[in-house]
Amino acid sequence: MIKLTKEGEPAVLKDNKKDWTDKLLQHIANNEKVPKSLESSYNKDDVKEALRRECNGKCMYCESTVNHITFEHIEHIKPKAKTKFPELTFEYSNLGLACPKCNMNKSDTYDTIIPFINPYTDQPENHFTAYGAYIWAKSGDDRAKLTELEIELNRPELLEKRGERMKAIKELVDNYNTTPDGPLKNALLKEIKIEISKEKEYSFCLTELTNILINN
Repeated sequence: MIKLTKEGEPAVLKDNKKDWTDKLLQHIANNEKVPKSLESSYNKDDVKEALRRECNGKCMYCESTVNHITFEHIEHIKPKAKTKFPELTFEYSNLGLACPKCNMNKSDTYDTIIPFINPYTDQPENHFTAYGAYIWAKSGDDRAKLTELEIELNRPELLEKRGERMKAIKELVDNYNTTPDGPLKNALLKEIKIEISKEKEYSFCLTELTNILINN
């Protein structure tokens, strides 16, 4: 998980969210079934594209690449369930991009006393530490521990994918460390920076690994 920054709100939400919210809350107040077309009005191409840019095309929680092939989910940071925060269904500040697994793991779970780590408003590096392919909550951090466990940030398939990326980075770093100063060493360093940049999968773990291995 890495720090994310909100862009400007897409026009389709800015122009329609008040009307959509009023209608949604009226249905809930009347104990009526909310029409699917209304409930999912936030699921627009412009909204998804803005979220992709903000999240670098990755899940906001586990940093796996998500796209139309993997059926990305628009994540409601505070759940939109009618017993939770339905008034935030169309609020852009409450939306992110998540892979199906993280989205389903989180589901409607939310505790106002111990909320999940939110990469838009929190600094993930203050809450988590990477130990190899594992992302662990820092000692005593209940919010990070809940996030780690509930969203399953160390599920087997993630550990496998992170491990594969880490092997490739280690090879690059080993080459850098053993190469004399000069153009090749500079080129290798540039390549390392590209491979651990925020646009790449699992950049949190890879950055931590690189900081440990690289000889400055």
